[in-house]
Amino acid sequence: MAQTWKQQVLGEVVDYCETHGSRTFALRDFLAERQNVLQTLHPKNNNVAAKVRQQLQFLRDEELVSFVDNQGIYTLRNIDYLKHEKEAMRDADLWDGAEGIKERSTKLKMRPVRLPEKREHFMETYVRDKGWAREARQTFGRECLIRDCGNRFKKPDGKFYIEVHHIVPLCEGGEDGIWNLSVLCAHHHRMAHFADAKSKKDISSYLLKEIDGRLNHS
Repeated sequence: MAQTWKQQVLGEVVDYCETHGSRTFALRDFLAERQNVLQTLHPKNNNVAAKVRQQLQFLRDEELVSFVDNQGIYTLRNIDYLKHEKEAMRDADLWDGAEGIKERSTKLKMRPVRLPEKREHFMETYVRDKGWAREARQTFGRECLIRDCGNRFKKPDGKFYIEVHHIVPLCEGGEDGIWNLSVLCAHHHRMAHFADAKSKKDISSYLLKEIDGRLNHS
């Protein structure tokens, strides 16, 4: 069965993100690299670029991509971990451990073990898009945004250590944009992922309000 336009565009987007090692991409760069591929699949279509924009809108409606800004920047969402993300996890000896648990549980006919919070936290720590991480630190500084938190220490280069956090995780439909990022100390970053449900919800609500206030008054 032939693929639809939407399936073809999504396939090219996933492959493009795989190739470039980032879920966030500029439409102009995507078209420069992939428009000819889609043109070959549809030789009679004289406006492939417009068709791609239309299909990205459909993919946005299905929450498979999101618009980061009005400059043609998109983020791939709700797609399983990409190759470079898995490689980063494997290099840190966490991915193989999680997969091993799932594989063993499957062989024993037990319910597979799922570790979404661990993986999401791991992804933030090791695979974060460096551009967004840099912007988050430049915008919000290097002090934990949790009220009255004094957890901080200097790295060998003299800069204070801080971690960048997706307030709404990408795996839950969160976006890779400055409005969904915060800076947290290692302790509160882990709390945001691994605390009880009420504590996590309270942290998320607090950070969303804090970030909205800071961005609207900057």
